[in-house]
Amino acid sequence: MTAHKDDHLYEEMCFLGGGSYRGLQEGMKEIGLETLVLFNSPATGTTLALPTTQMSACNVRTRIAESDAMYEEYAEKASRFVLAQFARKEVTCR
Repeated sequence: MTAHKDDHLYEEMCFLGGGSYRGLQEGMKEIGLETLVLFNSPATGTTLALPTTQMSACNVRTRIAESDAMYEEYAEKASRFVLAQFARKEVTCR
């Protein structure tokens, strides 16, 4: 991976927004794909992305909060589902 001229700037925005900078995913202008800045949520480790044109510490913070809330919502649903499966099973001790 080659260094981008704005790497340090993106890294600082991610840090100030509460994320961990992971790098850039180059876009393809000829087909309309923007370059994405990749960063991780510290709570979930999820890798998230924002187009370079939307990068700011505030947008990083907002994206992390949205992702963490969605992660928590689905984790709660999954936990309830798993517990319900155990509740339906007959447990025998030997």
